[in-house]
Amino acid sequence: MAEQWLRRILKEFTTAKFYPEYGFRINHVTHGIVALHHLGATEEHVQGFVDAYIQRLEPMEKYATKETQIVNREDTKALLGSRCSYYQLLSFYEDALQNTYHGDVDALIRGEFPCLADGMIATALHGLIQMGYGYSAGFDRGVCEGLAYIHFAYLPLTVSSSLPLGGGSMDILSVLGEVRGDQNLKQIMEDGMISEKWVEKAPILFSRRVGPLLSDGGDILDRYVRKIQLPKFFDPPSLDSVHIEQLAKWVVDCTLQVYIRAERRNDFFLLHGVTGAWSLLKLLPAIEDVNQSLRAIHVFLCDLVAVYMSVDCPALNLEVPQNETPSADEWKQIIDETLEGDRDVHIYKLIQVCYDMYNEAETKENAWLYVHSARVALKYDLAFRTKKPVAGE
Repeated sequence: MAEQWLRRILKEFTTAKFYPEYGFRINHVTHGIVALHHLGATEEHVQGFVDAYIQRLEPMEKYATKETQIVNREDTKALLGSRCSYYQLLSFYEDALQNTYHGDVDALIRGEFPCLADGMIATALHGLIQMGYGYSAGFDRGVCEGLAYIHFAYLPLTVSSSLPLGGGSMDILSVLGEVRGDQNLKQIMEDGMISEKWVEKAPILFSRRVGPLLSDGGDILDRYVRKIQLPKFFDPPSLDSVHIEQLAKWVVDCTLQVYIRAERRNDFFLLHGVTGAWSLLKLLPAIEDVNQSLRAIHVFLCDLVAVYMSVDCPALNLEVPQNETPSADEWKQIIDETLEGDRDVHIYKLIQVCYDMYNEAETKENAWLYVHSARVALKYDLAFRTKKPVAGE
């Protein structure tokens, strides 16, 4: 049974064996396993991916210290964003799952994620992505690992306004077009990233670029997000869990629009916006409070604007066909090509998100968006702001 071997592989290759970072890069093994499973890869294919991928990872023993006892909730406050004591934090969330939430992972997410959501961008959204991929596979350990990593690398959005979303009149591409010309926001990033505060706080370059945007430029990011026109069904007084799910799907579609229209094809960090949005979509059903869900979506959109600025705002001017209705055979061809040979784990994830969104869509209105995005991921190498990969992958 597929679920049995999936659980076995996920359980075998956790952060109990490999640290969540290696150098200035991030351990993606869980994401790759889940994405390949969603694409229909065989157990042998997934195991081959894992065997090759783990060669780059660093063993847990290199980082775990003798102080790996469970910390109490008060102690965790001092560790927020400290980039210290990852395994203590992981123990805390695993203990909370079993003893505070009685093994109910939905309750764990509902009780803990809203407290961390403001800092979910932590190292290119990887904690959020770890949570989402783990949760989608029924892998509770992955959810705990993601919570611990957000806590570990927490970078919060700081805004002075408490106004709700809504009221905007521009599509997201037009809003980001304005962001592209915002020299003030760019200066906040460039000054902040070389400041002593951020050099010391954020060893990973991506975090040094987005950190100042979130803290010193948070109100600017927030103003841009409020300019975005939300879907017609968005009416805060009448929102329920169904509307939240629809809104989260719309956010995924927005990230794909940005990804495929960027003149820097297959941008590495814009791709993370897509997989991060999909992960948030998977997690939100566990959160019963509509206002908490809206807050998470609000923060994510601010994070997306920050990510766009951090990659030097590539022009979003590429034309894409919008009248395609791909057939099942065409998706089969895309998936077969995806699974041929070895690909970067990010490509598996992007195509998996597109395929999942296509299959879960109530209508095929955006089928063109999913198939075209998958083609971009297959056709173009991952692209970076600089000619070589930057820290944070």
